[in-house]
Amino acid sequence: MPHPPILLPEIAEGRQRDVRATLDAYDLIARRLVEHEVRRVLMISTHGIVTLRRFHILDARLSGNLSRFRAPQITFERDPDSELVGSIRRVAEEHDLPLAATQSWEESDHSIGVPLSLLGDAVPSEIAIVSISFRSPEDHLRLGQAIGEALSAIKEPTAILASGDAVHTLTEASAYKHHPRAQEVQIEFETALTSWEPDRLCAIDESLRREVDESVISPTLVLMGALQGLRAHPRILATEHPWGVGYVTSLVEVSEEGG
Repeated sequence: MPHPPILLPEIAEGRQRDVRATLDAYDLIARRLVEHEVRRVLMISTHGIVTLRRFHILDARLSGNLSRFRAPQITFERDPDSELVGSIRRVAEEHDLPLAATQSWEESDHSIGVPLSLLGDAVPSEIAIVSISFRSPEDHLRLGQAIGEALSAIKEPTAILASGDAVHTLTEASAYKHHPRAQEVQIEFETALTSWEPDRLCAIDESLRREVDESVISPTLVLMGALQGLRAHPRILATEHPWGVGYVTSLVEVSEEGG
């Protein structure tokens, strides 16, 4: 799920017409959450607490706003899903993954605030949130696998919202400037997503990822790891880049292997 604040009308000031496909995709996902009667939600953040060596999980109430984007009137709040948070922490520790619990979060984390604002009541009042880190792609996949193990014990309908904007340097229209290999990485990401190949994502050169300024591969690897052992049915609902930044909105529904 892409998370540019400009998706929100209070910030877009009319420019949301340029991302109509993305907003329509969000509407579809909200409907699917309601249709599946989703009771548990895990969100993967790219702008919460992101550090060099550790992943983080919020073990407290989320309370934030988008004042950083000159929209303090946009607020977002959720209570912690203590059972889900505790289960993820326990399994991560069993697998020797550096997942640190925290009582505070980045107040203007738009990777959480934008999806919550757009999905509204389709997301339950209690959620769990984990952040990416600067660890290796393989470690993000391992974190996802631990999360999947924790989720396997939960019987209620559950959704994972992996938040991330794709390549930020696709065209000269980007505020991050244009990179000559940006389109290459964007296409490789979309191909690996739709073919559901985590190894292909892991193989993308990390220095190139930094050069083209993407923030979608790490949360997608966590998602892929969490769904390991299930039959994934990924589809891209919308892909657009009106301002040189790639917004890819995807829906991945799953079934058990052989059923």
